[in-house]
This record gives sequence, C-alpha cells and structure tokens, in this order.
Amino acid sequence: MNERTFPGSAPEGIPALRRSAIPPPWRLNLPSPGKHGIVLGLDPHHVGLARRWADRIARDTDSASFALITTVSELVTNAQRHTRSGDPGGTTTVVVERRPFAFVLTVTDNGPRPGPTIPVPRIEDRHEPLAIGGYGLRVLDTLAAYWDWSGTAGGPLTVRALLERTGEPPGAAVPWTVVDPRS
Repeated sequence: MNERTFPGSAPEGIPALRRSAIPPPWRLNLPSPGKHGIVLGLDPHHVGLARRWADRIARDTDSASFALITTVSELVTNAQRHTRSGDPGGTTTVVVERRPFAFVLTVTDNGPRPGPTIPVPRIEDRHEPLAIGGYGLRVLDTLAAYWDWSGTAGGPLTVRALLERTGEPPGAAVPWTVVDPRS
C-alpha cells in the first residue's frame, strides 16, 4: 500500500485544485455528505473565515467544536506563514469529515518555499517559554487524539488530525477515585 503522491497532484480524497480567474476562498464539492472542504487564499483574513467555516461545519456545542476551530486556525496560519500558500497565488485546502464521535481534519498547503532545506512539520524543543509564536503544532498535539503529515519533497504537504467530539478538553476524562480519609 505504498502510494506515491506526485508533485502537484491532490492528496487522496481531495479534488485537484482548479485554476480559476476567481480568487479564493471557494467551497469544494465533495462526493461524501459528511465531508466539507474550502480553499483559502493568502489573505490573513482567511484564517478568521476558516474559523467561522469550521464552526458552521462542526454544528456542535462550543466545547465540542473548540478543538476543531482552534486546530483549523493554527494549521491555516502555519500554511500561510511557512509555505508557498502564503505567497502570491498560494492556496490552502481544508477538508473536514464529520464522524459520529470525531472530526477528521486535513489541511493541504502548496509546499515549501525554495531554500537550502525542506522543512517538515515538527514540534521543536523550546528553551524560551515566553517566546512569542511557534506554538501551532504544540496546540495541535494537545488537542488532537492523533495527527500526522504526508507529502513529497518539495511538493504539497498535508497535515491530518483526528479530533474527538467529546465536549471535554483533552485529558479531562481521567478517572478519579475520591477516598474519604475519615473512613
């Protein structure tokens, strides 16, 4: 099951990006009724648009949709700041699949900017806890039950995350036993 993604081809389940005279954002027509997609441009205001879109897609309580909205915001921001999606003509594709107890989120960018190294998503060790910025993947790692990425060197990169719809913050479902010290 080693599938190869060719540069410029769309990831599995996401239609190939269309070239249009109309600038993004635009919605994707996906064949599955539980899947919703949107293509965003490089405008920083599209991050807010992505948050509002994710909130409508979630159709859930604020606490259950918090992880989805926050993760969409962080991943779209990362795509705009760190990849060619933030360059003129760049796009970011966001797809959300609603499942009974989870959301499956995929965010696809246009690939890395030219440079001596090809960056990949990773959580860096930080020695400066008061540094501004750089916490997007840490937030994703905290909110997601699982996340990974796929892509080819120099080509589009897709980050995929599984977000539970429990309505509780991650780690809140820890079983506790209350013991009365007087007994």
